[in-house]
Amino acid sequence: MLKPFLTPRWLGLHALFVAALAGLGWLGWWQLESARAQGDWQNYGYALQWWLFGGFAVFLWVKLIFDELDPKDAEEPAPAPPVVPRPVVPAAAPEDEDEELAAYNRHLAWLAERSDR
Repeated sequence: MLKPFLTPRWLGLHALFVAALAGLGWLGWWQLESARAQGDWQNYGYALQWWLFGGFAVFLWVKLIFDELDPKDAEEPAPAPPVVPRPVVPAAAPEDEDEELAAYNRHLAWLAERSDR
């Protein structure tokens, strides 16, 4: 069960997560110390903000792990069937059609027939 999480990609992600969490925790602690020294509510808010960012990082990390363990993702989706265009069939010419227009339509039908090959 732990084997997928020991690949080089996942080990890099683990290291990045720990570094990000340590950095965010340190920034929150630094901001809290700054707030205690100055008594400023804005610094308390920033300290809380850094720790909320850390909590969001933990949330994303847990989501990544659950997504990796989800068996639905292991199945490959079936490929969609290829789309085959329908050939264009010229309409039948009426009896009273002009001979020049009929010749042009025959030529278009011949071109359409050749393009299907």
